[in-house]
Parts: sequence; structure tokens; C-alpha cells
Amino acid sequence: MTSEAGKETFSQTTRFRKEPVPDDMKSATTNGKPRAYGVPFTRRELLAAHESALKRADKITAQEGFASLVKAGICTPDGKLSPRYGG
Repeated sequence: MTSEAGKETFSQTTRFRKEPVPDDMKSATTNGKPRAYGVPFTRRELLAAHESALKRADKITAQEGFASLVKAGICTPDGKLSPRYGG
């Protein structure tokens, strides 16, 4: 970026990523390892998480998948989309 506005935006973005996340926004980690808040995940971490999610999705049955859609509020128990999603 070459404009002054662009430099300011970039500077604010970099500064934003280095700021710690407020306590009310922190979420618990599922693997028990603390994470440096504000630091983006690496490509390797994202790919590992994606692979893990795909393996879990391959193991569930159709009934379990449907139950998770109902629990998330995407579908109604009778199999239609919920109003929030256009049903």
C-alpha cells in the first residue's frame, strides 16, 4: 500500500493483531494447550484442524449428522430448513 490512508490502515491492523483479546472474548482450548491470543493460526495448524474435522465427519452416521443440524438450529426436527435459513 502506498497511500497514507493505506499505511494507517495497515498499521492499525498490525497493532490490532498484537493486542491481547479481552477476557470476555477468550474461549477455552479443546486440546488443553494455551494459545497466544491475537496470533493467527499457522497454515499447518489450519490444515491439521481441517483434516481432523473431515475425519470426524466421515465417522458420523446420517442420523447423527441430521441431529447436529437440528441442534445447531439449521433444520427443524421434521427435516425442513429453519426460518432463519429460509425455511
